[in-house]
Amino acid sequence: VINTYDAYAVGEAIGIKERFGATVTVITAGPSEAKEVLLRALATGADEAILIDLPDHNEIDSLATARILTDEICKHDFDLVLAGQSTDDYETGQVGPQVADLLRWPHVSLVTHVEVNGQSLRVNRDAEASKELVAVPLPAVLMVLSGRDGAQRFPTLRGVMTAKKKTIPVVAVEEAGRTARLAWSDPMAIERETEGIIVQGVPAEQAAAELVTWLRERKLT
Repeated sequence: VINTYDAYAVGEAIGIKERFGATVTVITAGPSEAKEVLLRALATGADEAILIDLPDHNEIDSLATARILTDEICKHDFDLVLAGQSTDDYETGQVGPQVADLLRWPHVSLVTHVEVNGQSLRVNRDAEASKELVAVPLPAVLMVLSGRDGAQRFPTLRGVMTAKKKTIPVVAVEEAGRTARLAWSDPMAIERETEGIIVQGVPAEQAAAELVTWLRERKLT
């Protein structure tokens, strides 16, 4: 199943294609089952798709993922990379900015709409407390928060039939170092000590006074 934010990113890319003219290539790194996600993107209107074969994708960190994607991106003459703001599971939002850093391209997060203006972009950004309009030069990386007016695009019957006729190349990860795994080493729980006071057998006024004294001695009031 395609990640929600990635679906918005695909929709925004296709919108740019329709308004300004472009070729949309969708890339993902994962197991062979990820082809279904790419087929959906093709059926929605993407032109090409590439699967980076990564059967152990759940065992690598975000930086390794970013390096794998960047390796493939560098093989192509792309002007713009759109990624989902984050994933539906961990929601770390790290891969997009890491790809931008590895490419040495500017990046904008929380994107809701994109307009192409020559060799630059006008980007609408939802910064929670404010709405922003940002100008960014190309090439660039954008992390898409939602599609315009919050709408997703869905495959059409014609799109599905066209997608089935397309070949999705499978690319092997070339460098073993790119698949460095995360590993837990001697996990342990942090021991915590709690300290308190119980005042019993005295009038309420005296108990309150003793409690206040105890708190003040520990600078808790």
